Amino acid sequence: MKQIFCIIAAILVIGFPIEQAEGITSYGGNGLFRVQSANNVYPGALWGTINMDYTQSSGSTTFRNGTGAISILYGVRRYLEIGINQTVYQDRPFSGAGPALGPLRISLKGAVPTTAPATINFGGQILFSIPVGAASNVEWESYISPSTSVGGMIIMSLDSNPLDLNRSKRLHLNAGFIYHRDKNKYATSRTVQPGKGVIASSSVNAKNSLQTIFGVGLQAPLRDNIHFFTELTGEYFMDLNPNTVIASEGSDISTSIRITPGLRYQFSRFYVVSGIELSPLSSGNYPAFDNQSIYPLWRAILNLQYRIFEGVPPTYRRGRSMRISGRSSYQYDRDDDMDREEEIEEIRQDRVKAQRELEEMKESMEEDPGASR
Repeated sequence: MKQIFCIIAAILVIGFPIEQAEGITSYGGNGLFRVQSANNVYPGALWGTINMDYTQSSGSTTFRNGTGAISILYGVRRYLEIGINQTVYQDRPFSGAGPALGPLRISLKGAVPTTAPATINFGGQILFSIPVGAASNVEWESYISPSTSVGGMIIMSLDSNPLDLNRSKRLHLNAGFIYHRDKNKYATSRTVQPGKGVIASSSVNAKNSLQTIFGVGLQAPLRDNIHFFTELTGEYFMDLNPNTVIASEGSDISTSIRITPGLRYQFSRFYVVSGIELSPLSSGNYPAFDNQSIYPLWRAILNLQYRIFEGVPPTYRRGRSMRISGRSSYQYDRDDDMDREEEIEEIRQDRVKAQRELEEMKESMEEDPGASR
């Protein structure tokens, strides 16, 4: 675990961004819905998003679950972005306790430096989840710990056209973990076992949950302002506190696999991301709640994103920078906006000047032959 944190920390120190936001994920970082992009936003760029999703059950009893969150994404420096995601509305569908405030999630993400737009980019991310409301250990959600959780992720992105990401076919690969400090965080009744007597609550809860996460995301342009994307994401518990609601159906480990196709629309500074998340594999059931599945079979997604400030494009080489046009088309431009003809003329004048100085040196040597000895 320490080695993973060291790798991610090193990436954060030397990172380098090359793109605008594709979207703001549920953790606040630059990416799709759950999958992160290895590229960062420009320094000074500021993006805001409203994240919403909804699902409901079928059967004799209808259970509904909705989530609403507000996200902010900011380019701190050329190599670092910070994302903040606050869940302001979280249903608790099975408990009957009603909606509550959810966790505050913070993302710090950096990218490995490149000297020019690259086909392959690498990045690293550190994640924090801080409980600020009553919504924790919630049914039909990726596990929310009642205490602070910390995680890390290694990210790779591949582009077919790194000079113009708006027209590029993109592939994102994510792998990481989240360490939940939920040991002794659940109240339990006294447990009695034959031959052992009463077992203390601390013994029953004496395990922190450790969750591995992975994701693969594909995106491709359909038009200049419309992109198709699809994600394959999942999570697997290497350790799981037995008193979590996820483990209440009787198994020690609960695995979630999700497929999420969707579309991203751009209207100037305003973006709309919509999709549907599907769970193709069974992950267990809640017998006490009409035998509902541990994770929902489907989830509708809608994210509304607005670019508040674009930020400053990074410089890749002397006299040149990567600038972005109104349709997110990357182009090389001179910093002083010098066109090609002016640049050629400047080179010609330098050559004429150098030739003149060479001729003057030659004439001086002919007039004073001793100078060459």
